[in-house]
Amino acid sequence: MTRQPPTALPASSLRLSFRHHESFDPPRKKPIRDNLSAVEVIGECLFIADDEGARIDRLTATGPGGYGGHEPFFLGGVFDQLEATEKDGKTVHDEVDIEGMAADSGWLWVVGSHSLVREKPKATQHDADTALKLLTDVDRKPNRFLLGRIPLHPADGAGLVELRAEDGTRKAGCLKMGGKSNALIKALKKDEHFGRFLHIPAKENGLDIEGMAVRGNRVFLGLRGPVLRGWACILELCVEATKKGRLKLTVPDGDGLPYRKHFMELQGLGIRELAFDGDDLLILAGPTMDLDGPVRVWRWSGCLDSDAPTITPTERLTPVLELPFGEDCDHAEGIAVVRSPDGAKTLLVVYDSPSSDRRTGATDVHADLFAL
Repeated sequence: MTRQPPTALPASSLRLSFRHHESFDPPRKKPIRDNLSAVEVIGECLFIADDEGARIDRLTATGPGGYGGHEPFFLGGVFDQLEATEKDGKTVHDEVDIEGMAADSGWLWVVGSHSLVREKPKATQHDADTALKLLTDVDRKPNRFLLGRIPLHPADGAGLVELRAEDGTRKAGCLKMGGKSNALIKALKKDEHFGRFLHIPAKENGLDIEGMAVRGNRVFLGLRGPVLRGWACILELCVEATKKGRLKLTVPDGDGLPYRKHFMELQGLGIRELAFDGDDLLILAGPTMDLDGPVRVWRWSGCLDSDAPTITPTERLTPVLELPFGEDCDHAEGIAVVRSPDGAKTLLVVYDSPSSDRRTGATDVHADLFAL
């Protein structure tokens, strides 16, 4: 019998307050709160990313029920391999499509989706000829192939940290990018499982990274796609820094591929985010295609004990939560484990396309906290 995680109701919520999207230079087209994709809580700070632009946002605790004091951190000034365009006399870095962040050992790691894009026609806006053209064109956006890390520096105030391009001898760095690709994609080109999916767009079961967790030099990347006959995959990389601060892939086993594949039986769902809870890995799973749900959280115990590729059936995963979702709204995208002063643990969940019930004014949105 297939086990289902218990249905979850939020224990409480957090109000996240952002700057108005038109206050940026150049102005953003729509509110930041509408496209949240990844979240990390470090001390009194909440770092959050959306899947547009090339920026990480920091909010600070304003009390037990919310975060504000929004400060953006622009990635173009940190990673010199990101491409930019000139708009109205200003340099604007193309979107990274951030889909995962992870904090570990004084670093904040970030990863783009590494995916291709096919535009989605809208029946109310496009005629047949335009729709056919949109369905024909597949775009490869170079900044989506970012996988890097940024030093975290203690800031003034208890529990406050900030991102810095350099912090003493530590420098921000990323995997080598170029030619609308990077070192990871080049390594996957001849992979027997994933090589053929590198030319398929996201949301069509093509390669699509959505989720990141890091422990030391071990980087775990969750794949929303491809899902192979119901099996999702976590790629494990071994990443080291060069003398100049750049990142490079190494071979974890000393011989062979510069990555390990961990296949997970998630009832046909793809991976949407990863987060460590102690030495266990929490897996947020959802549809790989453009669907609303279901959305579930599973626990993979013993993930750090693996020193070889693994196959993990559903029976060896622990069901944690079944998350609510809406119709064309409230898509769970980012998770983080949060520990309260009394030691209780909760799972923070942020949503893409938040429903009107979550939105307040033109800038604020409510995230959920679920008991673990």
